[in-house]
Amino acid sequence: MRRQAGDGDPLLNLPTQDEVLDQGVRFKSTWWTKYIDDRWWPPSLDELAIDASHPGYQSITRRNVFGLAGDSTPQGRVRLLLAAYVWGTGSSAFLVGRRVRTFTRTPVSELEERLTRVDCVLRAQGPIAAYGSLLSGGENYIPYLGPSFFTKYLYFAAGHPPEIDPQPLILDRRVAQSINAAFAGWNLAQSGWPSTTYGKYLDLAAMHCDGAGTDRFEYSMFSRETQG
Repeated sequence: MRRQAGDGDPLLNLPTQDEVLDQGVRFKSTWWTKYIDDRWWPPSLDELAIDASHPGYQSITRRNVFGLAGDSTPQGRVRLLLAAYVWGTGSSAFLVGRRVRTFTRTPVSELEERLTRVDCVLRAQGPIAAYGSLLSGGENYIPYLGPSFFTKYLYFAAGHPPEIDPQPLILDRRVAQSINAAFAGWNLAQSGWPSTTYGKYLDLAAMHCDGAGTDRFEYSMFSRETQG
């Protein structure tokens, strides 16, 4: 199933868990807080370190987002989703206005309810069922929240070390493109993947990570695409 690995193929040398957790991006909180009520903004993000090479920017890592995963209250789940958006959007300020529609076009009380239900599905039935419930038409569907970002939410909601087996993983366009390039027989679309495809992706990651630390596979795919 896997193609011949060549020199420089990241699957020959998967990143360490610390390298994955320390993956960071820079952002400005003001990009978000002008749209988001203070009640939903995670206070811990204001305490993040300043990016020394980019004055005025802060740096947020996966580790920082996982720091919010322990708050399982409805408000805490909205804050976790927002932190996942901040991390996933990074320094792309022009995207923020579009991304915040997830929080501004749906009453926050509904976001709380649906994210709380998603957590129940994630823990009782696993990531594939939780994924399916968030798709359009699913019982927990949230407008403007597609797989690229709700898989980020599922990934962080599972905590670190993950409390869910198999570990939910991020699936976005960059990861999909890299899987298509690295593995024969894979032809993932740019978006809109069904839950069966998500399940196959989790299986593929487990196969290459011996079932442990499968986010190392996801990060290797994300990094592979950026190498061109």
